[in-house]
Amino acid sequence: MTAREDLALRVDSMSDEVSRIFEEETEGGRRHTWFELCDDCIKFLDQRYLPLREEWVICRDERDVALCIKNMVVRGAPAIGISAAFGVWLGLKKRVEKGQKVDYKVFCEIKNVILDSRPTAYNLFRALQDMEEEFVSSQGSDLVERMRRKALEIWFLDFKSCYLIGKNGAQLIPDEGTVFTICNTGSLATGGWGTAFSAIKYAVKKLGKDIEVISLETRPFLQGARLTTWELIREKIKFKLIVDSASAFVMSKSSPHISCVLTGADRILKDGTVSNKIGTLMLAILSKHFSIPFYVLAPKTTIDVSSDTIPLEQRDPREVKEIFGVKITHDETNVINYVFDITPPELISSIITEDGIFRYPYSF
Repeated sequence: MTAREDLALRVDSMSDEVSRIFEEETEGGRRHTWFELCDDCIKFLDQRYLPLREEWVICRDERDVALCIKNMVVRGAPAIGISAAFGVWLGLKKRVEKGQKVDYKVFCEIKNVILDSRPTAYNLFRALQDMEEEFVSSQGSDLVERMRRKALEIWFLDFKSCYLIGKNGAQLIPDEGTVFTICNTGSLATGGWGTAFSAIKYAVKKLGKDIEVISLETRPFLQGARLTTWELIREKIKFKLIVDSASAFVMSKSSPHISCVLTGADRILKDGTVSNKIGTLMLAILSKHFSIPFYVLAPKTTIDVSSDTIPLEQRDPREVKEIFGVKITHDETNVINYVFDITPPELISSIITEDGIFRYPYSF
């Protein structure tokens, strides 16, 4: 059974165009840019070493997957959610093959290991919630297979969301001009074409728009410098790379020609408050000052309608004090290393999901 046949019974309104692209680009639901599914494991492309070298990490259970999420082998909210789903499947599969009892308590143990890996990305919580609902309804001899199919469904739905986000977002990009973006929002961060990156790709590849991308390097992990440029080169899309602190000056010199700013999101509250990579708030404030449209693109799985606050992750100070293991500060230097910031809804021109384009005041 192909991936399309496997999913057809479970996914409503599957577009022929999207399912065809999914089938072709993933080799029938077997691999994506940053992971490969095998019978007893999942292999992750270690994004910490891109673009200089490509190394793959093999994960055989939920602890391996959680470690890859925590250490940023895998990063990007949608990608984290997909990884979490397959981590649950591998954890259950391993126990069943060892003849161990698998009940709800065991499921919760697996879930909690993955849940503790990253606190901010809402897709992680949503994916684990979906897997839990499937587990509760899937007791029986086909439990492991049904959990695999659920994880595959979560992947496909993100692929579909990415394509539709790109199609919706591309409408907002003028036929020619300059687009700012931060971090990495492409296929390396998602199960498909990306979020903000998908709009860029759709605008160039499908609509023939003549745009140039300004990519922020995105300290401290340099996802823009290392990953977004890697994807832009692969897609043959024009771009220039700038350091984060150059944003204001570059905007001031180029503002008549800047079409918009496109970012992703790690969590969106029901009022349109957005948490995203550190530096996003800076871009939103600059966009307001220079009258540049500021767009956030994310799947609806990123929207948290039940919370009023967002947990913000502080990571290891060494990420700021070192670059690829080379110290650049004194050992006694104190560091504040917030890796996300919060952008208020009034600074956002539109939030784009697979369901369409939403404007302030936001109501999802």
